[in-house]
Amino acid sequence: MGISLDDVCEGQEAHAAEFTCAICFNLVDAPLLTVCQHVFCLACLQDWMASKPSCPTCATELDRRHGAGELKLASPLAWRVLGRLRVRCPLHAQCHWVGDYSELTSHMTSAASHQAPPAAEGEGLTEMQRAAQSSLAAAEAMNYAANSKFEQRVYDDALKLYTKAIEQAPTVPKFLCNRAAVHITLGQYDECIADCSRALLLDPGMIKAHKRLAKAYCEIGAFDKAVDQLKVAVKSGGGDDVQQELEAMCELQEWHKEGTAAIERQDFSLARTFFASMLRKTSASATKLALVRAELGLGICDAPLRTTLQVIKRHPNAQKHLREALRFDPDDVEAGQSIKKVRKLERHMDAAKHAALRREFETAATEYTTALSLVDAPQHAPLCANLHAERAAAHLRLKAYDAALKDCAIAIYALDDCKSAWLTRAQALHALGRHAEALADMQELSKTFANDSQVSHALQRASFEVRKAKRPDYYALLQVPSVASSLEIKAAYKLRALECHPDKHNESEEARKAAEAKFKLLGEALQILGDEFQRKLYNEGYDKEAIAERVQAANRAASSHNKDGCCGGGGDCGH
Repeated sequence: MGISLDDVCEGQEAHAAEFTCAICFNLVDAPLLTVCQHVFCLACLQDWMASKPSCPTCATELDRRHGAGELKLASPLAWRVLGRLRVRCPLHAQCHWVGDYSELTSHMTSAASHQAPPAAEGEGLTEMQRAAQSSLAAAEAMNYAANSKFEQRVYDDALKLYTKAIEQAPTVPKFLCNRAAVHITLGQYDECIADCSRALLLDPGMIKAHKRLAKAYCEIGAFDKAVDQLKVAVKSGGGDDVQQELEAMCELQEWHKEGTAAIERQDFSLARTFFASMLRKTSASATKLALVRAELGLGICDAPLRTTLQVIKRHPNAQKHLREALRFDPDDVEAGQSIKKVRKLERHMDAAKHAALRREFETAATEYTTALSLVDAPQHAPLCANLHAERAAAHLRLKAYDAALKDCAIAIYALDDCKSAWLTRAQALHALGRHAEALADMQELSKTFANDSQVSHALQRASFEVRKAKRPDYYALLQVPSVASSLEIKAAYKLRALECHPDKHNESEEARKAAEAKFKLLGEALQILGDEFQRKLYNEGYDKEAIAERVQAANRAASSHNKDGCCGGGGDCGH
């Protein structure tokens, strides 16, 4: 697919050998440099990589996306060396140009190059006829070069060469049809339609033009026109391949009608099925947007956002056209109602947020309820999920824990990674004393938000509350209030210890064991509540194990403090 070595000027064989494609054995065209430092033609390497993702020369495994890059960018020095290679114009039968490789593309696509030569002498031909023959010969040469560029996938150069051929011979339909093929490849469907229409005016029976025109109509979503065009192609003598294309296009046309009807009756699941099936056979933007509408009806937002972004990137003027359409048709009822609804929704959401900041949680909950009634979207849509999560937070502050849990469940069902809903649910569960459930939730959530400080804190709190709930109530065991003094605690211990001493409970083995366990707990109660530091930790919610850990940590800190020489040498350090 590269440039023939016959077009390389004599005496440069060694130079050209360094840049000979090992696949087509021609001088590289649109050269790529692999990571293993071998040069190939763009089209040749793409075809090779389709079946063998490795270097044709050394068998090094190549990544399909990053295994090779343009020679001009990957190795500027090698590009400059290649650029100095002297070559002839590939159309040397009509053109005697000789120059550097780096100038070949500009020469081939220049408007001044390959103009029709002066009219040759011809027996029995008028001067006008001889000029027409010369122009046609030049156009054929341009078309041949463009075909080569098209095969090499250098589409921009192919487009320029086909355009030059058309300028030389504007009444030859095959040049227009060939340029239409480039337009389709580049996604320029309007230009393809224009070229095919011109070609069919010159030759109504040109099957390729009918097929390409139908393809362009299909890609802009005009399925009815595509079907009609293929029917004309069949009548014009199209073979079995055209008949098969017609049947496939009729199927797309039917699916489009069924999908549109499903959307009108709000059967979004069925509509989604039809449009998704269509996109396996066409990349029409209209079909993509129809699928987006169906998915939005189902409350799916992530995929529609990606799809619409792709459409906008492909059609950069889409936003401008939408604004212009609204300006020209300000009375569009559906658009006007949607805008009013969105603005009203925004007002209620803002009012709810401001009420929550003012700690007017009842008002905030009411505003979120109103906003939810205006959304008009499935409960599992992300917006609904976020509104339920916000209302759950308001219910939590109002101590309406069951209502908060219900809203959290709806939000989590819609968005299983809705962090705010999970955290609110954990707080509500703690308030209801269901600490083990909160701990299980936070352990699962921490797998998704491993480094999130809020989730880590919620997990620590849940673990703390579970341990706190399992610890014995020492005050109840001693039968003293939580504000009892040390003397009262010691006195209460002596009374309770006498009552449950194991020696007084010999009626059965079970009774003796129960008394021993209670006696042991009384000792723990005296030890912890009798020490000011340990009692403070117990009142804060720590269990026996956590208290012991903190006491050990405090002792280690005190020991380290003394070793540093502060208050440890018997002298007065001033502290």
